[in-house]
Amino acid sequence: MDTNSWSEVEPHIERHKSGCWTWDASPVEGNVYRIVAKAYGAPLPIGIGKLYRMPDCKFGMKCVNPNHIGTKEDYFLTLDGQRRDWPEPKTGNGIGLTKQDREFLKKLKIAWD
Repeated sequence: MDTNSWSEVEPHIERHKSGCWTWDASPVEGNVYRIVAKAYGAPLPIGIGKLYRMPDCKFGMKCVNPNHIGTKEDYFLTLDGQRRDWPEPKTGNGIGLTKQDREFLKKLKIAWD
């Protein structure tokens, strides 16, 4: 698989209660972490040196969640509670809602779904 489409990548991801995601071992051309991150809309930086697992990541190297991978700066921002997660991609035929969308609608007391 060599794709940039979230709709093609997402079916190969298992989401866990911890927030970690694991890949179903489908073969990919390239780095699975980068493929998932790019399709998600959160491309991992290239040429900045080592990438780090964020402090709350439970699955370590098995985790492909782009919000659990980042630079040294991202790591320290996470420790300080200042790093913002990448929002979920909007996909499908209907309207996709990000976590921020849902929180906003909840504040307005508008039911959705």
